Amino acid sequence: MPRMQAPRGYYTMTQAEKKLNLSSAMIRKHVENGKIKYLLPEGRKQGFYSKKDVDKLAAELEAFLRLEEEAEVVNFSIATRSDIPACIALNRELFTAQHSTDDDTLIKKWTAWIEKNPEVVYILKRDNEVIGIATVLPTTPRSKKFDNALKGDISFLLGDVNITPEDIEEYKAGNHVQLYLAEIGIKQTLEANLRHKLGAKLISKFMDTIVDLGKRGVVIDRILSVGATRSGIRLLQHFGFYEVIFSRSDTRLFILDPKESGAPIMDAYRDALAEYNSTHNAAGKVS
Repeated sequence: MPRMQAPRGYYTMTQAEKKLNLSSAMIRKHVENGKIKYLLPEGRKQGFYSKKDVDKLAAELEAFLRLEEEAEVVNFSIATRSDIPACIALNRELFTAQHSTDDDTLIKKWTAWIEKNPEVVYILKRDNEVIGIATVLPTTPRSKKFDNALKGDISFLLGDVNITPEDIEEYKAGNHVQLYLAEIGIKQTLEANLRHKLGAKLISKFMDTIVDLGKRGVVIDRILSVGATRSGIRLLQHFGFYEVIFSRSDTRLFILDPKESGAPIMDAYRDALAEYNSTHNAAGKVS
């Protein structure tokens, strides 16, 4: 039987394979999943594939591959002194603060924090531009000074909050710390799908840093964070945070307790800390 030319608005399998750069098996999967309309004329063994659907899928795949390439060139690292001005600028894009202060004051404060503990601020950079940030303040567990700062209305990120380098704990084996997850954010001017992909990468890397503290013998008493948006609250709940009663009616406070939480990140942290303890028995167990 002679090969039938594709009807108007349709591709042959060969044409669809070339357009999508996919195998025939993968194209059939997209047909099964409803992504591509398939036309099989009566009496024919070979059918045809909707040109509109194939072209749309080709555009989606091209965009996805472009996002993959863009995400791959993004680097996750600890922020250095030279990154701090860009970190503050990104925070001004991400957040509004009723009681904010000037950049010079913030640069001095943030720089002093990372000089005490270099791992306070983590960033995603693309072509030397800071496009993502996660800030975690390690303090003394149950610190009254921290509690007072949290109850106040001065922004931790953009205000002259009363947290000094003396209040910042270092990550040393056996040291007990309370972590305040102050932010996880991605530059909002990026394309939406890329933001989601980079956000997932930033969250994954942040989770790795928590587990790494266990590997180093750092004892996390609890992790606190404030949920300011619906997406932020969903993210905290996904991590395993639970909401607690807080003195400020305009603030929703969430806590993650490593001793009690069954969240995967806490399971991984506890396992890492237990492994550290088991391999450092000669030096004394960390608990």
